Amino acid sequence: MIHRAKIIKSTEITVKIIIVLLGIFILYQKIFMNQNVTDVWNEIKTSFTEKNQFLLMTFAFLLVPINIYMEGIKWKLQIKPIEDISNWKSFLSIFTGMTAGMFFPNRAGNFLGRIFMLEKADRIKAAMVTIVGGMAQMIATVGIGFIAATFFVDNNKIIFLILSVLILTLLILIYFNIHLLKYIQFIFPKKYKEKVNYYLEIFSLYSNIELLKILAISFARYFLYTFQFVLLIWAFNIPLNYFQAMIPISLTYLSMMIIPFITITEIAVRGSVSIVIFEKWLEMNEISTSFGVMVFSASSLLWIFNIAIPAVIGLFLTHRLKFFRNKNES
Repeated sequence: MIHRAKIIKSTEITVKIIIVLLGIFILYQKIFMNQNVTDVWNEIKTSFTEKNQFLLMTFAFLLVPINIYMEGIKWKLQIKPIEDISNWKSFLSIFTGMTAGMFFPNRAGNFLGRIFMLEKADRIKAAMVTIVGGMAQMIATVGIGFIAATFFVDNNKIIFLILSVLILTLLILIYFNIHLLKYIQFIFPKKYKEKVNYYLEIFSLYSNIELLKILAISFARYFLYTFQFVLLIWAFNIPLNYFQAMIPISLTYLSMMIIPFITITEIAVRGSVSIVIFEKWLEMNEISTSFGVMVFSASSLLWIFNIAIPAVIGLFLTHRLKFFRNKNES
């Protein structure tokens, strides 16, 4: 028994070391060896000539902890039906999630860095509750994104708007009736139905009030995150007011949700998508498309603030991850 415990402990330490080493390598490639990041730094040095620009960039950076804290509160609400965790632990889970997300396309591995911070909750159920938060965030992204898209449509705006409202309404109906997912057990063979039902019942543990809170936080995070983008756009002296900036920003996030990408190329994909959308929008508003490079810099800087830096912090929290449990910890 003692021998087995030593093997488990050694294995866990080895896994953590591997995660840290891989994390350092990926972050090194994405930040220090990334030409895009170098270009952003050079753009800041050449473009930032006024104190106001540095203040706007600093303000955007200072909003990062608030953004992460809100996501932590959201995670705490999501996981509450199966484990009640403290605000602090939920907050730290977001950092470890950011680190784990680096290893997967679209940062799909975020949930791994979170569930391995839990003490007792069933990990499969814990992974499944991420569907609730993910769907809430999707509703915010799709809803605002489709509204923004109506401003890009030249013809049939009314039809497009009606279609957008119908899609958003359908998503909201599914979200507030997510407990109905338990009925998909009928598609599984009889011998698996009991096990499937055991996991799917997690979706029946949320009240409409709890779902509404998660959705409200998702919208709040969306507007906070996009406001950071707006601040950076202003910092680079791109001549757009808040409303004008929100249209291409919302479309960018809608596109990023649809386009799959490998995490290591995320900064390039995000920047490229934002340039294409912004240049079209600038052209529609009779503004010089030469600001496209600055849009790329603003988008990349936002990624550094909200993804890269928290992921680095998460590396120092890897020791808190718990991959193996004793039999009485379930």
